[in-house]
This record gives sequence, structure tokens and C-alpha cells, in this order.
Amino acid sequence: MSVTFPKGFLANGIHCGVKKEGLDLGLLISTCIAKASGMFTTNQVKSPSVVITSERLRSGVLKGIIANSGCANACTGEQGFLDAEVILNELGSLLNEEPKLLGIASTGVIGKRLPVDNILKGLPVLVSGLSKEAGTLFERAIMTTDRVPKEVQASFFYNGATVRIGACAKGSGMIHPNLATLLCFITTDIEIDKALLKMALQSAVNVSLNAITIDKDMSTNDSVVIMANGKASNIEIKNKDEKGFLLFRDALKEVMIELAKKIAKDGEGAEKLIEVEVIGTEDEEQAIRMARAVVGSNLFKSAVWGKEINWGRIMSALGANSDTFDPQKVSIFFGDVKLVENGVGIEFDEHRVIKILEGKEVPIKIIVGEGKSRGKAWGCDLTPDYVFINGSYLS
Repeated sequence: MSVTFPKGFLANGIHCGVKKEGLDLGLLISTCIAKASGMFTTNQVKSPSVVITSERLRSGVLKGIIANSGCANACTGEQGFLDAEVILNELGSLLNEEPKLLGIASTGVIGKRLPVDNILKGLPVLVSGLSKEAGTLFERAIMTTDRVPKEVQASFFYNGATVRIGACAKGSGMIHPNLATLLCFITTDIEIDKALLKMALQSAVNVSLNAITIDKDMSTNDSVVIMANGKASNIEIKNKDEKGFLLFRDALKEVMIELAKKIAKDGEGAEKLIEVEVIGTEDEEQAIRMARAVVGSNLFKSAVWGKEINWGRIMSALGANSDTFDPQKVSIFFGDVKLVENGVGIEFDEHRVIKILEGKEVPIKIIVGEGKSRGKAWGCDLTPDYVFINGSYLS
């Protein structure tokens, strides 16, 4: 129930026939109108679900969001917009809410229309089953090729109030910044200014969801939505220099980083989580870009799967990235074992490195200079199962 962990949030998930089997339709609502913000795919091809929800979030408020898996509702022309609006209008009627306060998110096969009749028939059941406990059903209803639900929750105490954050996401393929083929929903009961909520979301996404990659493919449906309903009853946070804002921003970052790591670990066909940290850059953004270049290298990902000690692929990936660095200042570590110093390979204990590559999590540290900044990115190994999954996706 992580996504319903904060006060004043309810959810549910059902099977309505978007997919052949399994939960495929979810609903997440706040018991009062919530301040809201979102971030969406930068792909030029966008699902009507993305366009509609991003437009509604311009008001900075939202009551809830309906989400389906199994159909992306992308590349469906004007009909895709009409289908989404029909669903939202009927949902608004059932909830006795203004449809403009409701968002929609979709994920699944591109080019398919939403099965509107099936969804409309399922809406009464979806609404009647709303509860805090059914947050787990919502988290399962948004899954496609995911092997496990992904959820994180956290809380902190500030100025006499306990503030809670809950988050869930789906995503395991077509994962690459900016954003990925993911749906991510964040709830919080904090009372906060709309602009600060947006600022905190952007800051958290930049070091989390924008720092993972599975296959360098970007979806048409990426959606990240946060709702803050004020039920924590804290004094409203209005200034970015307030301690309360800093606590919230940092807690949100921690939640989103954990969620991002869960997505990377569950990459399609993945057996290992790869974490790459780059140290010694001029700013954090550069470090993240360089780390992402390494963790996104298909050659390096394949080497990790095969437990092959091939640090040359790291050097190659760094060099192919657009950020400048001095190759003669590079040091590379697998775990705590140094393999490269000043851009040149050195003697190391091969057995220790193999042990690291055999683990479920493979940490890589790269020192590229003397700058004071550092950044991390996450991905997974590239296995034969990835090809199988994506070679039979439509079937």
C-alpha cells in the first residue's frame, strides 16, 4: 500500500479486459483536491493520455488518475483522444467529480485503441473497491513485462507534523532518459506551494528516473505524476529555503532513487543491477551523463552478463559520450578493486573481480578528474532473454 501510505489517498486495481489476463485497470485518488505536478516523455510521438494529463496539470491541481496497462493508446489519431475523454467523463460521473480534475495514463502496445466498452463496464467495480489496502492492486494493475511491483514509502517529522511520501512505478523495458516507458505515481500528504512541489519533483527525477537506462529506447507514454493533498496538516511550505522544503526535497529524492533502482534491477531479462558512479566532474549533471553512457553501453552490459572483465568497454563508452575529460586521468574500480589507473590497466586480483561480477549487484566507480562533483546511474546486464521478450511482445 505504498502509494496509499500518505493520509487521504485511496486506490484500486481490477481486470477489465484490456489484457487477456491479469489486473489491467487502476485508479488512484485523493479524498480532497490535491496540488499536483507531472513530468512526461520528450518523445515527439505522444499518447493522447500524455497530452490530456499534461494539459490538465497546468492548473496545478488534480483529484485522481486512472491508469491502464496492455494498451498505450498511442498512434491512434483523434479517436485516441475521444476514447480517453469518454472514460474520464464517465469516471467523473461515478466519482461525482469534475472530469477536468482527473488524469489518465496508459502503457502497453502502441497502435491499439483502448477497449472503451470493457473499461466503462469495469469502472463501477473499480470505484466501489477503492481503499487504502487496495493500493497494492493499483501497483499491479499498471504492470506490463514487469516481474515485480515497484513501491517505496518514507516519512519525516517537521514542525509538529509527520509528512508521508508513497510512490509506485512500472517499467522494465524501453527505459532511457529523459524518462522512459514508465508510469510513476507519487503521493504525499504535505501542504506545499504548487511551484515548490514542481521544483522538488524535477530535482528528484533528474537524479533518479533520468539516471537509469535499460535499452536506450524512449517511450511515447512516460508519465510521472505527484499529488500533495495537505492532509499532514503542516504549516504550508512557501519558500525553497525553508527547512521543511529541504527535508521534503531530500526525502523525495531518496524515494525516487530507490524506485529507479528497482526499475533498473527489473529490466527485461535482467539478472544483475549495475550501478556506475562517476567522480571528479565539474557538476553533478555531467557525472550522471557520463555514468549513464557507461551503464547504457550494450557492449559493457553484455560483458557484465558474461562475467567478462572488459574495462576497455567502459573507456570506449566514456569517450563516445559528448562530455570532455582527460583519458589519462581515469581510474576504474569494480567494487573496491582498482583495474585502471591514469588511463592504463594495472595488475589486479582477477578472482575478486569475478566474484563481484557474479553478484546480483555490480558496483562500478570511475574517477575522471579532480572536480568536486559526482553522480550515479543505474542499469542492468543485457541477456538473451531481453531479445526473446521483445521478439515476442505482440504475441
